[in-house]
Amino acid sequence: MKLRGPRVLIRPWESHDDDVADTWPPYNDPFDPLWNLPRPSSFGGSVWHTFLENGARRQSWAVEDAGGALIGRISLREIDRQRRQARLGVTFAAPYVGRGLGTEALTLFLDYYFGALDYRLLVLDVAAPNVRAVRCYTRLGFRYVESDWRNVGVLFDRRVLDQPMYAPLRRHFRDDMRGLKVEFFEMRLCREEWIQRRAPVGLQG
Repeated sequence: MKLRGPRVLIRPWESHDDDVADTWPPYNDPFDPLWNLPRPSSFGGSVWHTFLENGARRQSWAVEDAGGALIGRISLREIDRQRRQARLGVTFAAPYVGRGLGTEALTLFLDYYFGALDYRLLVLDVAAPNVRAVRCYTRLGFRYVESDWRNVGVLFDRRVLDQPMYAPLRRHFRDDMRGLKVEFFEMRLCREEWIQRRAPVGLQG
């Protein structure tokens, strides 16, 4: 399987791609430690959910640019064939973020997901302060469902929240007895919504 767009190509993830992804430069973003915080084990309400979240039933695809460089990864986890749904994961190398490549790649992938793969529903969770990602998902048609709050961990320097430029993001953080927490959005997209959104004009990157 290969999906081709004007600037990207999507293909199945291969073992050597892990080595390439390990060489991607780090993000120059103080909020980067928050992007991949694990979901609370109670979120979803079952032991089976926790089992799925820990890596079972996962599938991944590589995203390349026009020159053949590996620039991103799209993955599905919590795959439920019977209910025809899964959870989306997306990672793009820092040099390729903010250029519309992610939107282009996801548009290709969503056509494939709701078309050839015949899924009915796609869900995702995203850190609320990741404004660029939230904007991309919203533009693609994902709708907010609910929020959960996760411990920020030891790698995040909370002092950045005192900077005036990050004032709009402070509403996505709160303190409790266990320390500072950050808000994550749960979002979803149904096949019928995607088909309606794609016709007649389609999406732009």
